[in-house]
Amino acid sequence: MLSTNILLSGNNYAKIALLFRFMNMGIFGPNTFFSIQDTYCVDSIKKYWMEKRADVIARLQDKDVVVLADGRNDTPGHCAQYCSYTTMENDTLEIISVVTIDKRQTDRRSAIMEKEAFILTIDQLVTEVKLVEICTDAHSQIGALMDPVKGRYKDHGIHHSLDMWHGAKNLAKKIAAAAQVKELSVLLLWLKDIINHFWWCCKTADSYEEFLTLWAGLLHHVCNEHEWAMGSCKHGQLADLEKQWIQRDSKAHKALVEIILKKRWLKDVHKYLCFRSTADLESFQNHILMYASKRFAFSPPVYEARVLLAALDYNYHRDRPTQKRADGTEMYRRVYKKNAKQ
Repeated sequence: MLSTNILLSGNNYAKIALLFRFMNMGIFGPNTFFSIQDTYCVDSIKKYWMEKRADVIARLQDKDVVVLADGRNDTPGHCAQYCSYTTMENDTLEIISVVTIDKRQTDRRSAIMEKEAFILTIDQLVTEVKLVEICTDAHSQIGALMDPVKGRYKDHGIHHSLDMWHGAKNLAKKIAAAAQVKELSVLLLWLKDIINHFWWCCKTADSYEEFLTLWAGLLHHVCNEHEWAMGSCKHGQLADLEKQWIQRDSKAHKALVEIILKKRWLKDVHKYLCFRSTADLESFQNHILMYASKRFAFSPPVYEARVLLAALDYNYHRDRPTQKRADGTEMYRRVYKKNAKQ
């Protein structure tokens, strides 16, 4: 029982053995633990996951399914041994698929593990449910697979969306980098407003043309021009702003034009218009650390079992109510953002 519960609780043998040693208590050896784990636990966990997953797939029959998808490596960089690729149903936020791939399955090339895990995941899902849309981060290899003209899944009619948060983050990086150049520091003053405008445009626009109209209005707004020949700003009366306006055709204005109207960036904008976010999936990826910490190494079957345990745990508790005080009000906590220093 102790061997089983060490695994099911997400712990590891070395830490529990050290605890018993401090308490001057005896405990079975590591060979016994690993033998019990491999013989009785791993297959049972996988079997139980398949049963629960079958119930989820059954509930998704005759339904247009939108999934959030993301990969996670067991260690950062090119030294990763495993990659687990997870898909979550967008409406219920329920984990519906977790595929784990070993570096040895890709000829020891960790750079393509996420791509291979994605292929295994989607190949399975398209045979089980009516998959109409998938939201991922801006992974170039996955983007190529989902290309509507030449991609592997071009005949399945699956719309490929990109995560809003990653899109906004990448845009902010480009503006912040440009603002480091002399005479362009004014862009930093407008950085937060530009990113907020990007979110608003993606949420408001129903088509690429409508997005482009709203998005290009930014170039007039930052110059204190709120009406122009082809349109006007959508905001109401503005209070007196202490923020410095950008001069039209100035060096800063031209740099902003080059960033926000760059053809290479705009060609993927349509992937943001469904306004999807993988934030809840990122929460699950963090939850995996409870069962498969990046500080420890595991054999392939055990690593897969620990990831499946995390998925089972997450699905079971996903509808749990938030913590509340005695008077019934929800509890909050402050979070410090290092990059914003707030």
